[in-house]
Amino acid sequence: MKTRRITIVASELLGRAGTGGAGTADSLLAVALGRHGHQVELLVASGRDIGPLSPEWTRSYESAGVNIRVVEHNPGVRPPYLAAPFEIFEVLRENPPDVVVVDDWRGLGYAALRARQAGRALTETAFVVYCHGPGRVLSAFAEKVPDTLERFGEQIAERTSLALADVVVSPSRWLLEWMRHHAWPVPESARVIQYLRVSTALGEPRRGTADGGGIRRLAFFGQLREGKGIRIFLAGVNQLDSELLDGVELLFLGSESKRWPRDRIVSALPAKTAGAARIETALAREQALAELQRPGTLAVMPSLLDNSPNTVAECVEYSIPFIATATGGIPELVAESDHARVLCRPTADDLAAALARALTNPHFTPARPARDGGEALDAWLELVDAVRPSPAAGVRPATHVAVVAGDEASASRAHRLASHTQSVDVEVVRDASRQSGLARTAADWVVFLDDDDQPVDELLDVLVAAQAASGADVVTVAVRPADDPDGVQLFLGDPGPLGLAENQYGVLGLVRAELAVEGSATDGAVDPDWTLFARLALAGARIVALPEPLSAHLGRPGRVADVPGDGLAVLETFERDGANGTDLPQFAATLAASLARASERPESPPQVRLGLLRRVRSRLRRG
Repeated sequence: MKTRRITIVASELLGRAGTGGAGTADSLLAVALGRHGHQVELLVASGRDIGPLSPEWTRSYESAGVNIRVVEHNPGVRPPYLAAPFEIFEVLRENPPDVVVVDDWRGLGYAALRARQAGRALTETAFVVYCHGPGRVLSAFAEKVPDTLERFGEQIAERTSLALADVVVSPSRWLLEWMRHHAWPVPESARVIQYLRVSTALGEPRRGTADGGGIRRLAFFGQLREGKGIRIFLAGVNQLDSELLDGVELLFLGSESKRWPRDRIVSALPAKTAGAARIETALAREQALAELQRPGTLAVMPSLLDNSPNTVAECVEYSIPFIATATGGIPELVAESDHARVLCRPTADDLAAALARALTNPHFTPARPARDGGEALDAWLELVDAVRPSPAAGVRPATHVAVVAGDEASASRAHRLASHTQSVDVEVVRDASRQSGLARTAADWVVFLDDDDQPVDELLDVLVAAQAASGADVVTVAVRPADDPDGVQLFLGDPGPLGLAENQYGVLGLVRAELAVEGSATDGAVDPDWTLFARLALAGARIVALPEPLSAHLGRPGRVADVPGDGLAVLETFERDGANGTDLPQFAATLAASLARASERPESPPQVRLGLLRRVRSRLRRG
């Protein structure tokens, strides 16, 4: 096996209280790969206060040679949901590793993968997207609709990352099928590799729990929230015969949530047990497991939906007796012969029946694992040894580009671009109308340069090279906003239905000329590029947005709230050409949920969004 430089990109890490399943999985993978001779960096994205690590985990990382780097937040990135992907990209391109393993959640690999697609950076780096569960799945776990446009945009970044990855890995078959069912771009080559167990990752012997006889303590194990089943657990306990609860302690191990604070949980318990209940919300992972390993303890994990929860995997690993629900990927963790005994449906009635069986069993034995723990480590070692970056599209580069400049100032900038461009012939066409300017050139590619645009000298060379590497029909660039010259405005390229609400396509880019003609390169009220790029995307054009700011922009991207603005033209384009988009129902639901949240605040709800929601809903009904 060849030693490889591997960067694992995560949002949190083991060694601090409250780390979730994704952070646990990423940390264990980093330690395991480091222990097996690879040079590993654990790159922690901004967004959470990591704080000091426990001495135990500090030693574990150091002994495995794992370098930990916490990325500094850049407040100047717009939109904010693309800040973490942009920050990760900037770190990765400083010293490109051989392999990047990056979480799907938050689209942390989006900017780096876009840059690689366009041949701008990381072309020799292989990317593995590790599917712990994107935001849309987490919303399903919580049984709610995504309720902000920011989360919808984040989902676009997550999906794009999947599409651009060299390898996609999930700990469960269930998650891959869920994403495919919801039209996510999951390749058939996607692999199922269960999460590494602690004993496997650290090379330690597996520690079992001593048989303590009958069950004398019920321990809810997981975050105290709706999706983890706190409601049905409380309802199930209330359904038990009072005699079964004699001498039985109730324990809650997990962080509180706003909906389920400590007082509400206590008030929902049977009177005879409420006084003796313990609610531990700040225990570290090791402390929580020590509680569960006390003889006579039954862990209960009644998730309404879950991917491959570490709570269940840890109970299997440490031979802790448990009851869980047969939802999501949970059954894949448990030996099939134990399913009927330790798994139940996610209802209060079924959970109460399962708890009653456990409480009346004098020796309720732990469940056995569905797979040997060493399989996952072997699979990861094989994967990081073999994975290589996918080849670029490598199409024939453009040879003739027209720059259509709308006024004297933009024409002057266009001539400067032409004089500094080395890779392509440049024709400058000055015309106040985009459409008539386009008609005056025979170039195959066109850039519309407005008085708002102040590009860097190498813009055209970068655009032409990026188009050749990606094979895209349109290549747009990030820009420096006029009100924050040190900031950066990023774009998604093709934002799907989010393009109804704002221009997330781009404000400056290289366009295949024949498509620009078909898309009607009109002059908009605020942002003419919004309408043009929306028309092209809905017609099937591939738009790649570079995550590099290659121009200052004195204007701003168009928004649906602009009055007067270009939102109506964009909406009419969607009504004509984009009615069958699979994401439109979710977009309408997200708008509705966002309006519902806004209506709960003192200020009035945004009426412009309400009008947009009505138009989207009407279009969906017409089909």
